[in-house]
Amino acid sequence: MEDIEIREAQLVFVGLQRRWDVQRNRNPRLMRELGDAEDRLIGLFMDGWGSHRTMAYAYSHYRRRLLRCAAGR
Repeated sequence: MEDIEIREAQLVFVGLQRRWDVQRNRNPRLMRELGDAEDRLIGLFMDGWGSHRTMAYAYSHYRRRLLRCAAGR
């Protein structure tokens, strides 16, 4: 997992999540972009881990922490 690649994926995901959170009329295109961004982040995050259960557990905590830290800015 390359640091620059994961950082870029984080920034894209957080930016799209923020846009999603503030929109009243949720755009299906934005929903797909957000889903694709999260899929990319999941792929980068889980690369090289052990069991699927461990990966899912760790990612859920990582995602929550990432969004919490981004909201604090």
